[in-house]
Amino acid sequence: MDRLAAIIQSTKWNGIDWVEVPCDDETTLRVHFLNTVAVTLVGQQPVTITGTGPVPVVTVAPVTSADWSVTDEGRPVLTLHAQTEGDFSEYELSIAAEGLDSWFSRVRFSFKAGCPSTMDCASACPTCPTDDEPLPPIDYLAKDFNSFRKALSDYATLAYPGWVERDEADLGMVMMELLAATADELSYLQDRVASEAAFATCTERRSLVRHARLVDYEPAPAMSAQVLVQVDVQSGPLPSGAVVFAPLADGTTISFEIGEGLANPTSGVVSTSTWAVDPRWNALDRSSTASPENPWRILPYWWDDSEQCLPAGSTEMWVLGHGYGFVTGDTAAGKPGTALLIETAALSPLDQPAREVVQLVSVDEETDPLVGTLLTHLTWDASQALRVDHDLPRTHLAGNLLPATEGQRYQEDFAVLPAPGAPLGTLPAVARPGPNATCTSTAPIFAHTLNGGRLAWLPPGLGSQNLLSLAGNGTTPAPGPPPVPGAVDALPEIVVTELAASPEGQDVTWQWWRSLLEAPALPDRPGYTVDPVSFRDIRPPSQRQTGGPVWDYDGDGGDSVRFGDDVFGQRPSAGTVFRVTYRTTHGAAGNVAAGTVTGFDPSLGAVMLSVTNPFPALGGADEEPAELVRRRAPYAFRAVQYRAVRPEDYEAAAQTLPCVQRAGTNMRWTGSWLTVFTAAEPTDQHAGGLLSVPDQVQLVELLDRYRLAGYESYLVAPRYAGMDIVVDVCAQPWAFASNVEAAVRTELGTALNASGSPAFFEPSQWTFGHPLQRSCLEAAAQAALGVEGVVQVSYRWRGVTDG
Repeated sequence: MDRLAAIIQSTKWNGIDWVEVPCDDETTLRVHFLNTVAVTLVGQQPVTITGTGPVPVVTVAPVTSADWSVTDEGRPVLTLHAQTEGDFSEYELSIAAEGLDSWFSRVRFSFKAGCPSTMDCASACPTCPTDDEPLPPIDYLAKDFNSFRKALSDYATLAYPGWVERDEADLGMVMMELLAATADELSYLQDRVASEAAFATCTERRSLVRHARLVDYEPAPAMSAQVLVQVDVQSGPLPSGAVVFAPLADGTTISFEIGEGLANPTSGVVSTSTWAVDPRWNALDRSSTASPENPWRILPYWWDDSEQCLPAGSTEMWVLGHGYGFVTGDTAAGKPGTALLIETAALSPLDQPAREVVQLVSVDEETDPLVGTLLTHLTWDASQALRVDHDLPRTHLAGNLLPATEGQRYQEDFAVLPAPGAPLGTLPAVARPGPNATCTSTAPIFAHTLNGGRLAWLPPGLGSQNLLSLAGNGTTPAPGPPPVPGAVDALPEIVVTELAASPEGQDVTWQWWRSLLEAPALPDRPGYTVDPVSFRDIRPPSQRQTGGPVWDYDGDGGDSVRFGDDVFGQRPSAGTVFRVTYRTTHGAAGNVAAGTVTGFDPSLGAVMLSVTNPFPALGGADEEPAELVRRRAPYAFRAVQYRAVRPEDYEAAAQTLPCVQRAGTNMRWTGSWLTVFTAAEPTDQHAGGLLSVPDQVQLVELLDRYRLAGYESYLVAPRYAGMDIVVDVCAQPWAFASNVEAAVRTELGTALNASGSPAFFEPSQWTFGHPLQRSCLEAAAQAALGVEGVVQVSYRWRGVTDG
């Protein structure tokens, strides 16, 4: 209880604040009180002054009404007149009065508070007898229970020679072993704290991650694999989160969920989107008229038996039948069309079939006029041209291609205690003492350990469109952790929602932050982070029904949601109930082979008929090993430079902005120092070759942060040089002049040359300061088909050079 604060706020009780000795005669005293409550003296001698020196009692003259006064704040002041002076010792003034608190009715003071003193007020040090006995030997290498027990036993033999009882039941032995056990635990904690403070010796994953972040390195977490599945359905659509799985040989399964992830990346809430599927796009024909020899639903059509091969590079084909309802895409608008799997069985059942994925850009229903067969003409973009030949009699098509992410979904409720209105089954939040904790205020940091297992993270760069693209061109990313600088773009598969306290309230979705050092503690932006650590209640199960939990570190085998401390990140208030939805992962084990995802949730039986994965799963990876983090992190700060020294550094810094396509830098001596001049070519070529004003401001601020002290950095507008070039060549005797001219224009053009390489004036071949060398121009023209030799090259700077 803070009694002083209570008395100051009280309207019934008062107390002595301090005693003033205002005069040099040292007999006048002024007693100041704490508040404005009136004080009434009681008794024959209400004021007494006692001490411990040569003058033990100082008599006080009777108090009259004239001795009372008040301060400007209205607090009473009592003036006392002592009959004699006090000495240099400390005195206690006590007042008996109504309305005066008993604790604050007395105060210590000195009559000589304002006088210089030549006396030594310090207490004399006690004189201790000299210990003639030698000090006992101390084993500074004692680190565990046995060595501490032996050290204490050796000390007891020297210090207490009369104690010879060494039985385990002896009280002295019990105390000795208790002290040895305590010392063993403290020694262990001391070693652990010292180990976790160094990057090379830390053992906890969270310590490793925090050390690595000091040099801007983000260790890769456990990544969830993604796969493209083909489903046969009875109806549609399919919801996000529909579970399919791959059975394993040991009887376990690896689950996948239909969709690109748990949460909508824009809103941060659990995704509830659906995926369009259609029974007409099934792989198998499940009608009664299906042929046992060829049970496929969508079959190709060839116009003549002499051309039953769909060659590599094709961008069109015909299939039998009408009424498929395929959706056409618009490449310019970014609208994808229906994705179709083209699969050709191998000649030998031991070989893998040829599989490719295309997205339709046009669908036309036609009829073979010769035999009247109904056909559908399909075309796709040239960027998805077929890579291999397909033998049409062994080929079939299938739609209903959907992305799926590996992992199993969990949902848990937890509450910041006390939470009397929490739903049944709500778990208590982990509460650990936070920074600047004291005995009266623990400043807790709240967390919640995910009970389902290791949290899944989605690797960057994968999604439905990228999966279709990778499947279409046969690209398979190498498994394993990503290269330096780590998984800085990976996102956790987790959503944390604060449940409304009343039915009329609204739930609040909290924002995830990679580090709470980046999270401002704002009420309108509540945030949390995820730590690779787990906690558990160390109480016995029989004691967990009553009282609060006792949390302790439980290793790195899990992940925990952690909130802030109201400085970095917001601290949730007591009684707040959260609902966390998350997905776990098997890491690299989720990269299952093609054709292994064959099971699905029985609840989907009314919609789904079968499922398979034509291609292997991609992107799954275990968390980055600790040894690999220790090797990479110290060099991470060199991977991305945040300073510019050479012209190349300024150019690289400028080209980090999305608005800059290329940049050129030149350093010139301007009289007293070097000045850096940078020009930038915009990405948007329709802007007249100049950056917009906001982009210029952004680039200037960026380069100003990168420049060295003592250098000045300026942004200048680029100067584009238009060239007129005339090339005279001698043609081969067998070549036509028009063909030679076309060949020379191709070699010196802005696209690709005859060999498929970039032509001489292709834009990517040129940048700021790149010289136009006559010998290179002649060599490019000489390479044109039909050129005997280059006779002459004439050129001028358009608009500047005459002639």
